[in-house]
Amino acid sequence: MNTKIQGKKLTLRRIRQKSQFMPFVPGIFTVGNVISGFISLVLSLSGNFVSASFLIILGVIFDLLDGKIARMTHATSRFGVEFDSLADFLTFGIAPSFMLFAMGVYDFHHWGFLVPILYIIAGAFRLARYNLTTEHNVKTDFRGMPLPLGGIFIASYVLFSYELWGELRYKQNLTPALVLLSWLLISNVRYPATITIKPGKLFKLKLGATILIILAMLCKPKLFIFPVVAVYILYSFIKEIYWFISRFQRRGHEI
Repeated sequence: MNTKIQGKKLTLRRIRQKSQFMPFVPGIFTVGNVISGFISLVLSLSGNFVSASFLIILGVIFDLLDGKIARMTHATSRFGVEFDSLADFLTFGIAPSFMLFAMGVYDFHHWGFLVPILYIIAGAFRLARYNLTTEHNVKTDFRGMPLPLGGIFIASYVLFSYELWGELRYKQNLTPALVLLSWLLISNVRYPATITIKPGKLFKLKLGATILIILAMLCKPKLFIFPVVAVYILYSFIKEIYWFISRFQRRGHEI
């Protein structure tokens, strides 16, 4: 009898120890995000832009795992939100912008250098706004494009360009792209927090297409991550425009 009681006490003690450790687990992945961003900066400084881009994408994986585990273990906290935002600002704001400077896309001899700075400022604004609103409201959609999407867009384009041409091509297109990304960061364009496939007539087709896209990105990340991310960013943007026009037309009919 005493042995059983002691066994139960030991089990309860282990459960308590695990529960005390769980709040720190998401932070481990956030630290991984910070390290990824810092190493990306170092690699950009040494001219290894492909590896620097991969480190930014690795940061996205850490960021996804951080949030997922925090929700699964009910370990979300104010500190965790702030820490995660600082990590995101480094890895998806500073690191990709610095990489563009290091690649010679922008320099201080022309006014164009203000464009990546604009992106950094917009990213800081986006994170600050998120931190203020996420404490009081739990939403199914993000308000404005999440900063990791902007970071992975820039990093994946570098990988895409180097894979196809061995260098960064069409640099002139990066300026309007960064301006659009900056606007999307501070806008009210809605981006879904989670992607779900609802049951329906096209359920199997959508599920099959999703699986194929994921496999393509895993097998050929340099070629497929960029177009998938670009389409996703533009799709949400165009969808918001369509929603706005439809709403405006409905108001016109009511008048």
